[in-house]
Amino acid sequence: MDWLGWLALCGSTVGAALVTLGGSRATTGHETPSRTGDLLVLFSLFIALAWILLSKKLMEAHSPSVVTAYTILPGTAMLAIWSFGGWLLSPLTHAHIEPLPFAHVSSTAWTALILSGLLCTATTTFLWNWGLHHVPASRAGIFLNIEPALGAVLGVELLGEKLGPYAWLGGALILGAALGLTSHSRGQNPAVILE
Repeated sequence: MDWLGWLALCGSTVGAALVTLGGSRATTGHETPSRTGDLLVLFSLFIALAWILLSKKLMEAHSPSVVTAYTILPGTAMLAIWSFGGWLLSPLTHAHIEPLPFAHVSSTAWTALILSGLLCTATTTFLWNWGLHHVPASRAGIFLNIEPALGAVLGVELLGEKLGPYAWLGGALILGAALGLTSHSRGQNPAVILE
């Protein structure tokens, strides 16, 4: 990365921290924002960054569709263990756990669940991995930081939350980094960007 790329990466990271930790503490409802919740959101960004780096490493040897399968199948297995584990182990633990009521779920709900899994999870994960395969990890990290900024805007618009001045400054840093990096890369050779 050149100096502008490093500047954008640092600005975007500081912006994500400001958005996450710079929310207003004044609320009108029963729940108040907690510093623990804010730190968990910040921690999730580091997990997502680790996911980007691991995916990039996997895509050196595998296609984006294979990496997508490697991502979704273990997640499905963990979900199955979480959903059915207690019921399957109940004979050993002597706990009385009712089986999940699959018979009472409508075909419309099953169709919505299947479409959600295919369109919202599998397709978007594949598109993310395809894009990540064609973009350097440093750039993907900058665009990943748009997520907390967008979440904050949605919180303001949909939930009536208030943002503090640091959160607004953080959002401006994230958007400025993304815009600066995108406008700077227009003059570069696409073959260089893809490597």
